[in-house]
Amino acid sequence: MITLALNSTMRFTLVFLSLLALGCSDSANRSAVENGGAELTLKSRSMFPVGNVVYTEDDSRFTAYQSNYNDVLDIIAKEFDYVGHDELFRIRETNPTPFSSNYTRLDAFVEDATSNDYRIHGHNLLFYSDIGPESWIAEYRESEAWSRDQWLEWFERYVKDKVGRYKGQVASWDVLNEPLARVIADDPKARNVFIDVAGEDIYAKVFRWARETDPRAKLVLNEFFLGPGGNRKTDDLIALANKIGRSGGKVDVIGFEGIYIFSPLIFTTYSYNYDRFKKAADAGYMVTLSELNVALNIYPAAGRNQSQTRLLHSIQRKAFNNIIRAYIDAVPEKQRWGVVTWGVPDYQGFTRFGDIFKAFRAPGGGSEWPLLWDDSLEKKPAYYGFSNGLKGIEEPFIYNAVYEEGDLIDDHHLIDDFKKALLDQLEGERIALAIVPSSGVVENIYYEEAKREILASQD
Repeated sequence: MITLALNSTMRFTLVFLSLLALGCSDSANRSAVENGGAELTLKSRSMFPVGNVVYTEDDSRFTAYQSNYNDVLDIIAKEFDYVGHDELFRIRETNPTPFSSNYTRLDAFVEDATSNDYRIHGHNLLFYSDIGPESWIAEYRESEAWSRDQWLEWFERYVKDKVGRYKGQVASWDVLNEPLARVIADDPKARNVFIDVAGEDIYAKVFRWARETDPRAKLVLNEFFLGPGGNRKTDDLIALANKIGRSGGKVDVIGFEGIYIFSPLIFTTYSYNYDRFKKAADAGYMVTLSELNVALNIYPAAGRNQSQTRLLHSIQRKAFNNIIRAYIDAVPEKQRWGVVTWGVPDYQGFTRFGDIFKAFRAPGGGSEWPLLWDDSLEKKPAYYGFSNGLKGIEEPFIYNAVYEEGDLIDDHHLIDDFKKALLDQLEGERIALAIVPSSGVVENIYYEEAKREILASQD
């Protein structure tokens, strides 16, 4: 084991070891043994970069799990070739005041990731959610302390300083993160903070400043949650990218944040995701699938799924398989910028710790399990759905008897009525969609697709 120190609070641990052949009792888990007996990893199976996010060791959200920190980094080193960081690239981290900057922790992260041959993603340059009520930007905005020209001067200096500092090291940037309205309750004024202070053309200017500073870096327009109403929102995202291009900037990559929280059966169908990815690819953009989480304890039925069951993990496995296959099939090889899951074990999943989701859960409404490894760092059924998807292997719904976590609710009796249980879940989600704010009419084409998949599934 080789350990590289970053600083007192954060480090990567890279493990170099020979991988032993693993037996596989479940024929659906085809990914376990190939290539002369070596265990295949996600990055070895993929024809494009597969990434993950790194969290800092002192992140207070994960205090109860920090003894696993180095083990999580070992998994990232083994399975992924593409990394970002959840916090260190943000304005609030690097620019705590208008007249100061602090790159100490970010420098350490970039240096270590570069020395270990990761492709690095900068998340992010502009994100309205970073401008909380305690930030200096919010204070200056409220007091009207600066003129529009002063704001533009500050943003230009900020972008060029940050992008220039990591020129040739950071391969891509989320230049603009989540500029469109959310599906969940949203204050439209909140996301317009940059337009309010610097004018309508700030988005194009930021892309232009980043391009001028590092012409080789890929510049991403990233947007949150394309679930209910996703057809319209995808069109809006592409229209914004085109507008930025006409206004003097240039978007290289459309980023689809894969945070699936409403109706996994309907909105994780193959065609739903294929349609959205293909729209962006056909418009001439590279495409990335970012921040991938597939929630099980879904809103607005939050609280219904109080515990993990094998049925729920069957749904999640199929969802990851559909999404990855749709990405590969919809996006030509040269336009695939990669897929990034957001966290390694479930306890890091945004749909577990994100404050926005806590508000929708009734007391005692259970937890969340949105990722590829469980809290004990064991691979979940979702891992195999994702892994097989990377090779284009289409999986049916599979009742996951291979998942052996001791506290998992055993609904093995459902195996006799597996299709009925899935159809009941689908109907429940369809009914729930009717009360989702801003969801509009349920997209029946995807409902019908999920129903056909269930009827064709394994017994």
